[in-house]
Amino acid sequence: MTKSPESLALKTALDMLPSAVFITQHSCDLVFANKAFYEISGYSTSDMETKHIMDLVHEEDKHIFFERREILEKGDKVPAELQIRIVHKDGSVSLVFVKVNDITFDEKPARLWYAHNISSKALMHQPPELVRSLLDAISIGSELGFWVDDIKGNTIYINDKMCEVLGYPFEEIKTKSITDFFHPASRDLYHQISRERLEGSKDSSSYELILINKEGRPITFSVVGSLLHDQNQNVIGSVGFFTNIEPTKKLSLIVSTLNKYALYSKYRDLSLFWQRVLVDVIEIFSADCGLVFIDGDVVAENGDINEDFSPQEMLEELTKEGNLVKHYQEGGCKFYKDGKSAIVSILHLNNLPAGFIIIGSKVKNLFLPGDVDLFLTFGNQITLNYEHQFLYIESELERQFVSVLLDILSHDFLNTNTSVQGYLELLDQNFENMDTDKIKDYLARSINVVDRGERILETIQQLLKIQQERKSKGSVPAIAMLENAIETQKNLFQDRIVKIDTKTPQSISVIGGDLLQTVFENIINNAIKHNKSEEVIIEISCQSLEIENQEFFECRIADNGSGIPEEIRDTFFRPLSRGDSRFHEGTGLGLYISKTIIESYNGEIRFENRVDDDPSEGTVVVITLLEG
Repeated sequence: MTKSPESLALKTALDMLPSAVFITQHSCDLVFANKAFYEISGYSTSDMETKHIMDLVHEEDKHIFFERREILEKGDKVPAELQIRIVHKDGSVSLVFVKVNDITFDEKPARLWYAHNISSKALMHQPPELVRSLLDAISIGSELGFWVDDIKGNTIYINDKMCEVLGYPFEEIKTKSITDFFHPASRDLYHQISRERLEGSKDSSSYELILINKEGRPITFSVVGSLLHDQNQNVIGSVGFFTNIEPTKKLSLIVSTLNKYALYSKYRDLSLFWQRVLVDVIEIFSADCGLVFIDGDVVAENGDINEDFSPQEMLEELTKEGNLVKHYQEGGCKFYKDGKSAIVSILHLNNLPAGFIIIGSKVKNLFLPGDVDLFLTFGNQITLNYEHQFLYIESELERQFVSVLLDILSHDFLNTNTSVQGYLELLDQNFENMDTDKIKDYLARSINVVDRGERILETIQQLLKIQQERKSKGSVPAIAMLENAIETQKNLFQDRIVKIDTKTPQSISVIGGDLLQTVFENIINNAIKHNKSEEVIIEISCQSLEIENQEFFECRIADNGSGIPEEIRDTFFRPLSRGDSRFHEGTGLGLYISKTIIESYNGEIRFENRVDDDPSEGTVVVITLLEG
């Protein structure tokens, strides 16, 4: 019996395999066979003490061994695979496919033989090519990876399947520990499981590990691992059986992600929708960088995109070539710095190419053919989710818009007509008996009501324009619009002392429309009109901000007025309702319009105190918009 602890650990691990395995030295001298070998062949260990491995080979196949021996004696390499017939103890014959590996056993050169049994009589007389194809389909393709290490974590043995998946030859792997191949996300888990095993709380276990192959590609394995013991139950190492679940893992994550974004009502902001989709898909495919371009805009971006990259040119190139998906390998796509591989999938809206989603990596050949097909499927399906999302938001906005217009027309505007009609009827009926002051009073009331009706019509016109702009927003010069608004409002209040200080960039563009100037005018107008101070002081500051890898424009308009108490702030921004008092009082309506405009640009508007925790010291209106 071998005294080598490494060989003892390997023997213990091989005994756990379901396939027959044996080890030979000095050509064909049997030095070890696992339990499966004895169970399948029917021989015992005592039988094999008096037999040579050649005694088990069918007479017509022994020439295969002699031919291999001659090749080895010449110093040449022999094939690692062969097909022979084995004679069992009871005289029955099995057709066996064998894979051979050179190893060191008990500190001496040896050969390890995996034997896959194909014992069907119908197959035994078929051409070798047919049998080999069948074996590849039902055996080799599903073969488990197999890794043995000692108590110190040194690799003792790793089978061909693991070498193939990781892309390293055995000679290169055997000098390293399994932990040298771990993705950082798997190291802590592996060490935790190892501690639990050694402490006796967990002898065997099943878990997932991510290993990095020679090209740097992460691969997820389902691992069943166990400790190895000697005859005295001392721990001498561990064994892991590895199943590559990377394709099924990705498929499962893709399905889960698509389901998550099918709940489109949760994501009312389309830019947020695409940004979260991009983050998830980058993680699923272990990419470094990505971009979504749709409807002529970059709606999501992660990573260091090259400044000279043109999404529009890429879309035109893909459309011209007729590609639904394209796989760039070994630096074929330079859409981001240091990129060595990428996948891009066309996104269709109404069955027409409308954009693309692209992800890339610094790892050469990161993406496999299966990844490309999966990415195309994902691109097609997520576009349908996006269309659902877009249509849902459109329908909700249209419903709200129609509801507001009906409220205004059916109640507020109708009331103004009724009021004017009432005053005119009183004048008509009592004109001869009325004094001049009474007539003037009725006329003044009628004029006020007509003015209110005019404000209602102006509001309807603005809402209609907002509705049109929402569908055709683009890039507009924010600073120029702000300066025009300041000049316009100063001219309106020439009888007031108004001081406006500005700190802004020279120019900056935002995603919006012409009504952005109306927003600035409304806010400045309120800051002056409702300010009771002798000198109105307005401080305006603008800057660029980065939020979740996106560039935003922020404008802060602060005044020294009496402020807005916290408890009534929300009423200024709320949607118009039936009989809204803001039509009558002339306050707050501009802020509702402003909020509607800013939200139509996918921006945000809010109140803050000029002095923290003291609303009486003035108000700050904060506007945030995406930069153009």
